[in-house]
Amino acid sequence: MNLRILLARRMSKRLAREARLYRRVLRDHLRHETGRIRKLEIRSRGLRLYAAWSAGASKVIRTHAEDWRRTALPQAAQRIDTKTPAAA
Repeated sequence: MNLRILLARRMSKRLAREARLYRRVLRDHLRHETGRIRKLEIRSRGLRLYAAWSAGASKVIRTHAEDWRRTALPQAAQRIDTKTPAAA
């Protein structure tokens, strides 16, 4: 009986160690992939900005900080539900 318990404990420790190892490898891989994706997004954004700049001012859409109020607020107001929730 004691032999079965010892074997079960040994197997559980080995499996826990293996799970920690896989978790660490997966975390490192995801961190590496996220870094690569971030670098590609930054590069893409830079190339788009360069293309817009090199095309000239006529093709670049200029917006001001105040423009969002005229467009976003009326759209947001339409989505607001004025009904009150029913009392339980």
